[in-house]
Amino acid sequence: MLDTAFFYLFALLTLGGGVLTVTRRSAVHSAISLIVSLLGVAGLYLLQRAEFLFGVQIILYVGGIMV
Repeated sequence: MLDTAFFYLFALLTLGGGVLTVTRRSAVHSAISLIVSLLGVAGLYLLQRAEFLFGVQIILYVGGIMV
C-alpha cells in the first residue's frame, strides 16, 4: 500500500513538473519545475530498486541544472 502511494506521489511530481516546465514564461521558474520533474523520475527509479540510476539522476541531471 505504501509503495502505491509513493508511486502516485512521484508520478504526480513528474507529470506536474513537466507541465509546469512547458507552461512557465520565466526561465528560472521553468528550470525549478524541471528539477521537480527530474526528482520525481529519480523517485520512480528508487521504487524500482535501481539505486544506481537514482544516484545518476540526482547527481548528473539535477546537479547539472542547478549549476
